[in-house]
This record gives sequence, C-alpha cells and structure tokens, in this order.
Amino acid sequence: MTWPSVFVAAIFAFIAAPVSSEAKSPHILFIVADDLGYHDLGFRGTRIKTPNLDQFAKEGVVLNQYYVQPVCTPSRASFLTGRYPIRYGLQHYVISSNKAEGLNLSETLLPQRLKEAGYMTHAIGKWHLGFYTWEHTPTFRGFDSFYGFYGGGEDYFTHMAGKGYDFRRDKQARCGEGCSQVEKEAKGGYSTTLFSEEAVSIVKAHDPSKPMFMYLAYQAVHSPREVPKSYITPYNNIIEDSERRTFAGMLACMDEGIGNLTSALKAKGMWDDTFLIFTADNGGPIKGSSRCHICGDNTGTENYPLRGGKHSLWEGGVRGTSLVHGKMVEKSAYVNEGLMHATDWFPTILSMLGLDPSPSGSLPLDGVNQWQLISQNQSSARTEVLLNIDRYHNVLGPGVSGGEGHAAIRRGNWKLCLGDPGPPDIWSMPVNASVAVSDVPYFRKPFIASWNSTVQLFDVVKDEREMNNVASANMDVVNSLLERLHEYNKTVSSDFHIWTRRSAI
Repeated sequence: MTWPSVFVAAIFAFIAAPVSSEAKSPHILFIVADDLGYHDLGFRGTRIKTPNLDQFAKEGVVLNQYYVQPVCTPSRASFLTGRYPIRYGLQHYVISSNKAEGLNLSETLLPQRLKEAGYMTHAIGKWHLGFYTWEHTPTFRGFDSFYGFYGGGEDYFTHMAGKGYDFRRDKQARCGEGCSQVEKEAKGGYSTTLFSEEAVSIVKAHDPSKPMFMYLAYQAVHSPREVPKSYITPYNNIIEDSERRTFAGMLACMDEGIGNLTSALKAKGMWDDTFLIFTADNGGPIKGSSRCHICGDNTGTENYPLRGGKHSLWEGGVRGTSLVHGKMVEKSAYVNEGLMHATDWFPTILSMLGLDPSPSGSLPLDGVNQWQLISQNQSSARTEVLLNIDRYHNVLGPGVSGGEGHAAIRRGNWKLCLGDPGPPDIWSMPVNASVAVSDVPYFRKPFIASWNSTVQLFDVVKDEREMNNVASANMDVVNSLLERLHEYNKTVSSDFHIWTRRSAI
C-alpha cells in the first residue's frame, strides 16, 4: 500500500473500541511545558525532582518517538488544528506581539469540536496564537474561559512583556471588548503558581457530570530564568551549575502545581475519568555557537543525548517529551516507540470520543488517529513526519546570505535534513562531513534556488545523536525523501496570515 493511501486510511479509520458513547465522556487535561528539554524530567535520570510527572510516566505511556515543531507558535497551532504549520503560514517562527499576525480564522480548533460534544473548555497560561483582533483570542476560538497572557513570553512576576503588561482574565465565551479584563491582581505573583491555582479553582467549581477540557499551557520553563528562591534551595548541594539549579526550581514548581491539580481532581471525583496529556512544545533551548543569533533564550535545559535544541531541526529541537495517563488507556506502564507528531492529538482525541475528526467540508488533516498506538501499543498509524519546510529560515541572521532555508522529514528510521538544520547544532562528538548538493542527482531539480546548502541523512533509531551522515551510501533513500519534500513544498503557504480590518486590542 502506498504512503498516501495509508495516510488517508489512518485519518478516517476509527479504532475497534473507542470510549463507549454510553459511558461518560472523559475529562481531558492537556498540559504543555514551554521549552522543556529532552533530558530534564526526573524519569530521564536527571537530578531534578519531578515526582508527579515521574509517577505519570511510571503508570502511563511515555511517547519516545514523538515530534513537535522547533519553536512555540507552530507547535501550539499543530496541537489545536491537527494540521502542519506549512498549511497556514506559521512555519517560519513565532507570532510577534507587535505585528498583525495570528492563526488563520479559517482553521477549526480542537476546543470548537469538543464544544460540539458538550465539553466545558478552559485555557490557562500562554496563548501565543495571535491577539491582533478579538477574534483571534482564546474565547473566540472555542474556549469558555481564559486566564493568562496572549503573547509569547514575559517576566514571571511583573508580567511585563517589553513595555506592556500582558495578563488577562476572559470569563466567558467570545469575551472581547467590555468583557476581557486586565488581571491586575496577578502582578507580583509567580505565573507558574498562578496558573496552577487557577486550574485548581476551575476544577473545584466544575460540575463533574459535564465533561471538561482543560488546556494548561505553562509559561515554565521558558526564559527568563526566574523562580522563588524557596524552589532553588533544595538543589544548592545537588546541582553545581547555577543556571541549571535555578532551572530545576522552575521545573519543580511546575511539577508541584500539577500535583496540586491532580489532588483537586481526585477530591472532586474526576481523576479516574481524566485522560491526561503532557507535552513539550519544542526541544530545550541550549547554548549555541557564535553563529547563532537566536540562541540567547537558554534557561538551563538539557537535550542529552540528542543533538541541537530549540530553533533547530536536529532531534534536540523537534523530538519532544510527551506522556499520557488515564484509566481509559488499556496498556500502560511502558515506553512506546511508535512514530507520532503534535498534529495527531486533534484526530486522536476526537476519535477516542467516537467523533469524526474530518467531517464533510472541513480542512484536510495532517494528523492521524493514534488511539490504538497510545491505548494498546499497536503500530503507529503514520510512517512519516514532515518536521518542517521553511523557505525563509536564516541561521546566520537577518540579511546575511548563505544560510537561507531548511527542511526535514522523517520516514521510518530515516531522517533527511535539507539545508542547515541548526543552529544550535552542538553535541558531544563531531559529525561526519555533509554531502554537497551537487552530488545528489535528484536535487538538481530546483527546490529553492537560494538553498545553496547540504543534504544529510541519518538513521535516527540507530544514531539518535545524528553523528553519522549516511547520505552518500543511501542515495535511493535520499532521492525518495527529497521527492516527498517536493510534494509537500507544492502545498506550502509562504507568509504569515495578516489582518488589517480593525485596530489592535
């Protein structure tokens, strides 16, 4: 069977035994950790204490071949739309707070579909999908409430983003002008604690007979490196590096909040009916080389043993930490090695509920239903993942020639990188020399004229550190994957979606 036919079949296939329509629909807790590295949580063998997440990993399913996008906005869009960022122009970088940018309003988001199934929907924390108009804000996109900040980053205590204060409370659906409130009371409060407390408050006020979807997108552990000193003190004699020690406190505070939320769900009698998803939005930002103009957001994360980090298409930038937990998961307490992508959550959640992920007239999905993979440890419903195509990515800095554009795709064990995947691109040992573009026959068919770069191929199962470029010995694989990239490239939306029909909020 060809890949396209497998892809289509996977999207429309329902599992043999989804959650029964006669049973109570599960509560869904979707937790996003911002800029979490691959080697940060306790269960990875670190010195950082994350007992709650470690327990979920022990009891649930760790997704070990799970991919996200290299930076914040594209991954969040992937989670909520089930579609690759190349479809709506968010593949380049993050949404800027001072520009008219946002996730296209033609996209249907997961909470909108869940509302159709009777869910109460709440968003807490970081949005970062646009706020140029009220229509782009969370409560106009399927959420019944929102508490947090619209932008991409800010001070954890003052909540200042540049010269602006960014913290909102939107109490109801379509809460725009005259409804949305600037949450002045949050000033001085540590955002991780505030978001955890808000989540607990929502649970305490919730009617357990109604299904709830909570999208809890922590600011942690994104820069700046800030946390109350009480969370750093336990690591004074454990972690020598001061940056990693502060980072450990940030992560411990988030884990504590998740534990408090778990306790609230148990006290309310909701925990046994809760399906928990935990995911990073990209790899951890690490210190890069001098040629990296975007590597200043390191907070002390680690991606060992993977190469690279946030901003890059190396494994350290796009292979994310993720796990699931819940009594509706039939097979648990193991590490799953099936291929999965951030876009898969949308159809997987809807299929779990017995809903059609792609009803007539909807935009085609890139995500596939992975409920059998997650709940029964069956084979992945996908054979490949497009990691990105970015025609305008410039690793050398704005206006500097020679570093324009990159793309990457994984199929089975193979990962093809076109152009410069980084930076950051450091790892413990030197990589083999790259294959020149002129030596790759298929590449003579024009892709992007300015991509005067290299083609690299890795077997990321045998060589997850991406140390051995084996392109020259596997030209059939190289050309096959280049052909797939050409097919994807035909569908790329080149620019951010921009609106000018009304003034900014």
